[in-house]
Amino acid sequence: MSESAIERVTLTSTNGARLAAVVHRPDGVRDLGGRPAVVLCHGMESTKEGTKHQALAQRFAAAGLVCLRFDFAYVGESSGRFLDLTISGEVADLAGVCTWLWTRGTTTVGLIGSSLGGTVAVLFAGGEPRVRALVTIAALARPLGILERLGPEAVREWRRAGFRQESSGPLGSAFLDDLARVDVLAAASRVRAATLVTHGDRDLVVPVEEAQALYAALPQPKALAIVHDCDHRYSAPAHLATLLDTAVDWTVRHLAGRAAGDVSPSGKRGAAGARAPSDSEPGAASPPAYSERRDAADRPPSDATPGGSPPR
Repeated sequence: MSESAIERVTLTSTNGARLAAVVHRPDGVRDLGGRPAVVLCHGMESTKEGTKHQALAQRFAAAGLVCLRFDFAYVGESSGRFLDLTISGEVADLAGVCTWLWTRGTTTVGLIGSSLGGTVAVLFAGGEPRVRALVTIAALARPLGILERLGPEAVREWRRAGFRQESSGPLGSAFLDDLARVDVLAAASRVRAATLVTHGDRDLVVPVEEAQALYAALPQPKALAIVHDCDHRYSAPAHLATLLDTAVDWTVRHLAGRAAGDVSPSGKRGAAGARAPSDSEPGAASPPAYSERRDAADRPPSDATPGGSPPR
């Protein structure tokens, strides 16, 4: 993809925060009007510059789809403080991003969300019928479970101090207060997008049971891909390669109505470590798996949610 197909833009969250974003256009495409687009939502302590998001954006552009990656309002180049992070605030950020696309003529949207970004994507998609394809990666389905995993004493201390120290800085108690206001499973039941739920069965940050609960709440069409022996960050190169290929193929098929392999060069199939997604949409093919390497050192330091740290 040529450098001219990449544009850095500044957007506005529906709550007024300034958001830094990068738009990837297919070669030869200048106008967003009349086209679908894919939006990438990073995890809690990651950014839009993560290698996974850059790889996804390049693949989508090669497949003929506009792709936008952005920093939520508390990290990277966007405004805001990590201290003020809430899940509801991130939903407002995603709404601002999609509004920017729709005002420029984008027709429908696909969302891919990692960890807490997946949670945000589900909450937004539950109220927005223009989201037609959705992929969650190690997403949190029951936010109040954070409190259960922390334990009552740690929660009391968080409230007493007014913040909890995370690797990206102090996280304020507003995050705690917001947890009771977001119902991810209820939002999932209203999602109209074709949804792929992906998760590793060795995730020590967000338990794999979260994926199973999310999948159960979703209407059809949907699929569940549980990756054997895979951690929260998909650290093994084979697991990551399968994730990228599966996410791209699912999104292209359901957003653009064709398989990614129709427009992208095929590589090795059958990357180790994953069971094929059980797509419940009648007649849909299983997403392919290709081979692409990314070293663990290239990833952002953490997609952790409070109460757990990524495997080292």
